[in-house]
Amino acid sequence: MSQIRRSPLRFRCQVGHGYTAEALAHEHEGSIDEAFRIALRVIVERAVLMEKMAHDALQAGRTAAEAIFKDRAQEYRHSAAVLMDAALKR
Repeated sequence: MSQIRRSPLRFRCQVGHGYTAEALAHEHEGSIDEAFRIALRVIVERAVLMEKMAHDALQAGRTAAEAIFKDRAQEYRHSAAVLMDAALKR
């Protein structure tokens, strides 16, 4: 991103798109929101997968594996809660 004018502030990216300072700030804010949503979705999906793997391990009588998967699921759920809390405080 290169600044092309001082007043009013204007920027141009490597591909040639031009932005005012306000438009660039708005664009970045939307990108951050999208990154939060994607990260939250991926973390929750991992938690669900670990819970399913824990259930499968329990059904197979592999209690050590079940405990590991449950712990991982809990860690992912905690990470999701921290991320959600951070998103709500913005």
